[in-house]
Amino acid sequence: MSKDELTIDFDEEGAGFLLSKISALIDGIKSVEHVGSLHLFRNDLEEAIIELRLGVLDRLEMKKNSLFLEISLDALGYALHQLTEFLERGYFFPSEFWSFSREGRKYDTQVFFGKLSSRE
Repeated sequence: MSKDELTIDFDEEGAGFLLSKISALIDGIKSVEHVGSLHLFRNDLEEAIIELRLGVLDRLEMKKNSLFLEISLDALGYALHQLTEFLERGYFFPSEFWSFSREGRKYDTQVFFGKLSSRE
């Protein structure tokens, strides 16, 4: 994975929870949503937060254990579609979600959705 790629993995519970948050943004109930998550860093899981903010542009910012996404209605609609399909099929296809601009980067950051592998 390159520095211009980011993968967000889901289990069914997490996908359903994010789906409800995205629906609230699309329906205009809220303009900002926060989602708790886990961040894998050097083989250690750490608590993290994802902030989704309805916007015109698609931008992302990453800081320590936070991912900030300013996200357009088009991107939210596609996320809704992808998460719904994941919950029905059990996998993402395609795994590519959306491209986000990122301050200080020459290229957009491509965000992928994936299925969280179970840890036994």
